[in-house]
Amino acid sequence: MTYKSFVVPEHVLAPPPDPELAVRRQKKALIGGDVDLRRQHGKASQLRGKHVLDPVFKPEDRDALRDFCANDPARPLAVEIGFQLGECAAGWLPGRPDVRWVGIEVRKKFVEETALLFEQKGIEHARIVLSDARALLTEVIQPGTLDILHVFYPDPWWKPRHIKKRLITPEFTQMAADLLRPGGHLLFKTDVEGYIDFARQILTAEPRWTVEELADPSAGLPPTLREIRCQRYGNPTWALRAIRS
Repeated sequence: MTYKSFVVPEHVLAPPPDPELAVRRQKKALIGGDVDLRRQHGKASQLRGKHVLDPVFKPEDRDALRDFCANDPARPLAVEIGFQLGECAAGWLPGRPDVRWVGIEVRKKFVEETALLFEQKGIEHARIVLSDARALLTEVIQPGTLDILHVFYPDPWWKPRHIKKRLITPEFTQMAADLLRPGGHLLFKTDVEGYIDFARQILTAEPRWTVEELADPSAGLPPTLREIRCQRYGNPTWALRAIRS
């Protein structure tokens, strides 16, 4: 099936003619809007939960997250964007005590419920963050120090005028390539066939990636809430792995 809204428009891959305009568009694409304006006029959320951070509004949380993500080759750093209710990480992390995990989510309810789940399971080597990842990652992670980046079932933003809101964009994939170590990888999953084709086109346009579609869309990881639902109703899923050269 062809999804018209998942054909990559030429302007998406073309260099922006006006860098300032490109920056403004990227800020508008953020969930919640321009972070600088939010910091000037907004206020911190009253989040509950151990190891929950609000780095957009709390400088002390931003500093704490930066310290947690500091370069340490002996302890791999993994980031999961849009962790839903934390099911995948809760199943994966107990067997990987060496991994430092940062989960970034834009929904307060998911942040708090994941924090509760991690407390019940005694998971301490994780930080749970309320933010749009695009506004945060370069503030807290040094280039070339990230080992794993998980992007699971992001919003497809179906309407053509919302393409700029999709997580997988040339700007995002360039940022991810900057942050990952050589040999590190980005793992992308979706249950939208058009999005897997769209993501493949975007990722392969970045020369630092080696991109492969996985025969096993689970990638050997515990299922997310979305995957559990897809399995229940017999809906297919897809996964791409992009390895940083």
